[in-house]
Amino acid sequence: MRLKACLLILLLLVIGCSSGTQATAPGGKPRPAQMKLTPIDLFEGDAAKFKLFLGPMTGAFQLAYEGDKPNVSLDIDIWKNGRKVSAAGAMGDLFYYPGEQKGSHEVELVISIDAVTIEGKNRFSTIKVGIVGQAGSSLSTFTIPWDEKLTARGLLQDAEPRSFTADRPVHVFGMQATSSNGIQTADFSPESLGQTEWALVFTLRFE
Repeated sequence: MRLKACLLILLLLVIGCSSGTQATAPGGKPRPAQMKLTPIDLFEGDAAKFKLFLGPMTGAFQLAYEGDKPNVSLDIDIWKNGRKVSAAGAMGDLFYYPGEQKGSHEVELVISIDAVTIEGKNRFSTIKVGIVGQAGSSLSTFTIPWDEKLTARGLLQDAEPRSFTADRPVHVFGMQATSSNGIQTADFSPESLGQTEWALVFTLRFE
């Protein structure tokens, strides 16, 4: 009888240790959250009229997570000739919610990029990033100089949902531009970004 009790205790200990191993990554650290990005068509159906206000260089996506809340920021970087050369802006804690409030596991991001010319001044581009979540909505605006030689522009964005782990930087949106008045199809792979003449790349970073 005593032997059976000892075996039962050992079995429970093994099960408990196995459950703890599944909840943590090697080294005892919590496993990173699982992220899902789902593209959103902002101008579907009757909403097409809003394209006049937001402009053609506009896109949106939903970002959701499973597991522990990740500390995720959105970096905006300028790339030239296939490599990052400078930062254009950043936004922190995309899943922010105040105090002890239990936040939602998803947010929506709307990004709009528009070139503006003011008489007597150099041309520049405004970058608008809107975030809609359980805690409300916010809008941030960034300004960067614009090279007038860049005459063609095209968006870099996902056509289908994709999933990834919150443990490495992930490119999620962008715009490329060329001085040749032509645009080649591009994506977020290192090989494709490495061939861009100029690009504005939006990247999720996790802490």
